[in-house]
Amino acid sequence: MLNDDVPVHWYEVGQPDAEITVVYIHGFTLAAEAFYQQVNALRGTGVRQVLMDLRGHGQTGAVPPEECSVDAAADDVWAVMREREVRGPVIVVGHSLGGLVALSLIRRYTHQCDVAGVVLINASVEALADQGIPQILATPVADAIYDAVEASPEEADKFRNEVTKIIAPGLAVTIFHRDTDDELIDFHAAMIHETPLETYVGFFDDLQVHEELQAGPALAGVPGYVLVGTQDDVTPLSQAERIQEIWPDSYLQVVPNAGHMLPLEAPESVTVALLRLIEKVS
Repeated sequence: MLNDDVPVHWYEVGQPDAEITVVYIHGFTLAAEAFYQQVNALRGTGVRQVLMDLRGHGQTGAVPPEECSVDAAADDVWAVMREREVRGPVIVVGHSLGGLVALSLIRRYTHQCDVAGVVLINASVEALADQGIPQILATPVADAIYDAVEASPEEADKFRNEVTKIIAPGLAVTIFHRDTDDELIDFHAAMIHETPLETYVGFFDDLQVHEELQAGPALAGVPGYVLVGTQDDVTPLSQAERIQEIWPDSYLQVVPNAGHMLPLEAPESVTVALLRLIEKVS
């Protein structure tokens, strides 16, 4: 489906007339398939599950850097929800960047969407510039990405391959902190490899200034979970606690010995939170 000329790719599991719909919003340089373990776990529960590849990610593909922003991604989610006639009650699940997107969605569309529950995973509420920019933004790799976007398509593809070679070996150390199957690490690396360079540039810029501290009123009275790994170096426990400050109706769940990729690294923690919230909402 098209949203502002962006062909947003979406996926759906379950019956359209299900009582509850779960809407998943993936993280930066990932895709909807990052939630495959949660989707599989919820099959047979009677809920409807809707996912999409945000602009600049997965099958949705590249958009210009200036069109890569949290609010624009939230508009993509809302467009899919309208297209698929998702009315409610809705449980919104956001991981990493998807957490900010979820907050933007709820804050800006709160009167048009029956949000009955929220799960925020490895999420932030403040701008990255306010909390200390993650390591990758402060390395020469980031500067090289900016330059590569201006290069020819052939040079850009070559650079993307080189970036993957640099990033993939370090994933187990920098992102995953539990013993994780090599297949999952390769799966994560493949999603990074498929991310267009324009996406890095556009979202890097927006994430340094975008915050959702004003989302609190839209979350008032909405139950849910804030999940964070004790070893999350990207969106640490302090960010989860900040989210709880603006959303006191949430339950903070700290996952031991886990990093920034809970949907893959500790999938059971996400699934259990979802199942409990579904039971509460129903």
